[in-house]
Amino acid sequence: MRKLLFSIVMLVTTSMSAAEYYSVGSNADFCVYTFDGDYFLILSFKDDDENRLTDNTIVKFKLKDGSVLSLSGSDGSKSTKSKMTNWGFGIMSGGSSDKHYAILLITTEDIEKLKQGVEKVAINTIPKCYKRSKWSGKDSFGSKLYEEFKNLKNEFDE
Repeated sequence: MRKLLFSIVMLVTTSMSAAEYYSVGSNADFCVYTFDGDYFLILSFKDDDENRLTDNTIVKFKLKDGSVLSLSGSDGSKSTKSKMTNWGFGIMSGGSSDKHYAILLITTEDIEKLKQGVEKVAINTIPKCYKRSKWSGKDSFGSKLYEEFKNLKNEFDE
C-alpha cells in the first residue's frame, strides 16, 4: 500500500503544473487527483516552527451544516529547500524549509459533501494543530474542489 501511495504522489508531483491548487492559509494547499478509479485529495504542506506535518496525516473539514469530514492518509513525499548567505568575515546564515505532499483517499460520498462548503480546516500537525477558519477563497473552497473532482479524467483520457 505504501508503495502505491508513493507512486501516486510521485505522479502528482511530476505533473504539478497541470494541477489546480486551492489554499487554506499560508502553509496548506489542496488539489484533486484520481488513479485506478480511486479519488484522492492531495495536501501540499509547508512546515514552519509551529506546524510540522506528521507521517500519518489527518485533515478535518467542518462543513457548513456543522458535520465534520475526516480524511486520513500518509505523507508520501517531501522536498527540502536550503538557502545559505555568506555575509563575509566568516559569518554565514541560512535555513531550510520542508514541503510535504500527503495523499488522502476520499470517497464519492465525501466529495458530494464538499459541495455545501467548508467552514473550518484542521490538520494534525505538531507541536500545534494547524487550524484555519478564515482564508482567501473560503466561500468557494468546497465547491471548487467538488467541481475539480467532477471534471477529473482517468489516467488514459487526454
